This record gives sequence, structure tokens and C-alpha cells, in this order.
Amino acid sequence: MKQVSRVFACALVFWCFRLYSGYTQTAPEPATVSMQTKTVDVNKDGKPDVTYYGDGKYVTEVQADTNYDGKSDVVVHLKDGKFQSAEADTDYNGTMDKKFSDVKEFNQWLNKNNPAFEEELNRPDWQFNLLQF
Repeated sequence: MKQVSRVFACALVFWCFRLYSGYTQTAPEPATVSMQTKTVDVNKDGKPDVTYYGDGKYVTEVQADTNYDGKSDVVVHLKDGKFQSAEADTDYNGTMDKKFSDVKEFNQWLNKNNPAFEEELNRPDWQFNLLQF
């Protein structure tokens, strides 16, 4: 019985030592991707109107403030530098109410409703390093 108690006591001491010595197994944290941004001041008032978010190689998202109120009202989503979708707040109430899944439809809407933003939001190549500022 004494031998069982000693084994149990040793196991308990070893377990406590592992617990308090910082030896615990935890899942590794996911690698973080470094997000890069670039901005454009379309109306030259000193405030950015378009913000490009990129992963270092491609633009992944574009946010634009087309009515110059300081809030994004057009968002373009991209994957590997290619258009995926876009959404717009056409009545500027803070809710995206128009969605686009086709790049041609989005570009037609953009050219008709926000021609000042055509160059910034209608690009054939969305590689991050090709954006000229």
C-alpha cells in the first residue's frame, strides 16, 4: 500500500510540476496575413475616397466613398486579383442595397452612376504592386 501511495504521490507531483511550469499543449495560433492598404483622393480634398486592401500581391477588397461623406458606400470583393462581387449603398443610408456578381453589370452601373470612380474601381489588373499613386 505504501508503494502505491508513493507512486500516486510522485505522479501527482509530476502532474502539478507540468501544470505550473507552463508546460501545456495548446493549439498553435493561425498565421496572420499582413494586410496592406493604399488610398486615393478622387476629389482632391485631402481625404481618402478609395481604399485598396491587399495581401501584398493582389488587391482583396476595395472600399469607396462615392458621395464624399467619409463612409464607404461601394465595396468590391476580389480573389486572386479577380472580381468576385460588389455591393453598393445607393441611397446612402448605411445599408448596402445593391449587389453585383457580374463584373460587366457592376462596371455599367459604376460608369452610369459614379463615373469619377471608374478608373479606381474598374481595373483590368488588380495586382497590388501595379496600383499607381
